[in-house]
Amino acid sequence: MFTWQNLVTALAGAVLSASLAAQGGLNSPAAEQNAKSAFWHSVFTENHVLQVELSITREQFNAMPPRREGRDNNFPYVKADVTIDGQAFAEAGLRFKGNSSFGFSRGTSKRPFKIDLNRFKKQKLHGRSKLNLSTSFLDPAFMKEKLGYEIYRAAGMATPGVGWANVTLAIAGEPKELLGIYVLIEQVDERFVVRNFGKASKGSLLMKPDGIEDWPSFSDKAEANELYSIKIGENNAAQIRRFAQLVKLIEQGSDQEFASQIVERMDVEQFAGYLAATSILANVDSYIGMPHNYYLLLDKKDDKLRMLPWDLNETFGAFTMGRDPEDLAQWSIARPWVSRLRLVERLFATEWFVATYRAAIEKLLKQDFTEAKMFARLQAFEAALMPVLQANQQEAVLADLRMAIDGDAAGVNAAVRRRVLAIKPFIQKRIASVKAQLAGDSQGKELRGRRRRK
Repeated sequence: MFTWQNLVTALAGAVLSASLAAQGGLNSPAAEQNAKSAFWHSVFTENHVLQVELSITREQFNAMPPRREGRDNNFPYVKADVTIDGQAFAEAGLRFKGNSSFGFSRGTSKRPFKIDLNRFKKQKLHGRSKLNLSTSFLDPAFMKEKLGYEIYRAAGMATPGVGWANVTLAIAGEPKELLGIYVLIEQVDERFVVRNFGKASKGSLLMKPDGIEDWPSFSDKAEANELYSIKIGENNAAQIRRFAQLVKLIEQGSDQEFASQIVERMDVEQFAGYLAATSILANVDSYIGMPHNYYLLLDKKDDKLRMLPWDLNETFGAFTMGRDPEDLAQWSIARPWVSRLRLVERLFATEWFVATYRAAIEKLLKQDFTEAKMFARLQAFEAALMPVLQANQQEAVLADLRMAIDGDAAGVNAAVRRRVLAIKPFIQKRIASVKAQLAGDSQGKELRGRRRRK
């Protein structure tokens, strides 16, 4: 029977076949790369929910927690069989991940996981070996990471793809357990760098500092690795030296030296975008707050430093520092940092950077962080997740998802143990606050240090 949908499908198939033929056929490298890209596009963009089964022995599962739980958990990899959308991977690497998210999952089977298909055997899923599975412990809607990264990308950041996985845990000799929906986060690695920044950026210095309020000076490669946790480029002496020079400029350079050199050593426009998105999302559990949950990339392409956001599960004002959640919705855009950060303080002492930052705020508020656009994205995410949640027959999870989006009568997400605003009420309140601050009708509320609520 003729339908327009059948016609469109046939035309699309004809176009794809012609394209593959021009590239050397179905088995050519270009065709293979297209197939890989198409799969991940379906996951990260078209919201295809992966079906994941983790199969493991009880002995291996019990060996996964760290010997001592703390801020810097050192999780061991164990062997597990992993099946993803029907494709089996024997003896894949599996470990727990996270800090607060891991701690909050204590006593349950639903814990945050990292899968490394290539850890013990050479194998990949459509060109990728590592998958990050987040429990989304403060977001029962499973949407904050995906929505938050979209805002960072709109602000000029390279961001990881975000999707979802429906996970089942099978421990040998025990009944299978449906763990349910996880948020799936793309791994930030060299493949990610090349895909987002180009081949000229391959081998760039990629670091992931944690808990450093001001970037400290260092004397050699070993000290740099210890302080900044180098992920790529550990042997790139020239870039490590250049980063050391940047740190010295930030801490010791005169005002004149700082103003004249910082634009040559750092992508300050990109950093202004990072701060703008962080401010609008009230993402305090990040570089500007704890500080952690970010990557630093010293790009070989132009020798400039760029910041990459990471771990957005506590965006939309969920990391309250013991304050009333309303304070996060009213956070002052004039001071988008909490910890002592010499870099930010010096940049905000210059009129040109403040102007760049405010322009980024205004652009996001006008084009991207709008109620219409954000609510439409939430609706699209809900449409993708609802069939899976209904098939799982997890009524409590469905109720929590609704609460996480809409909140109770006061706009509070009563589905979590921390008092935070639900997503929609936060968006509405944050938009109103930022608009009032831009218009000069409000100064917002400054956040300085961590405060315990009474």
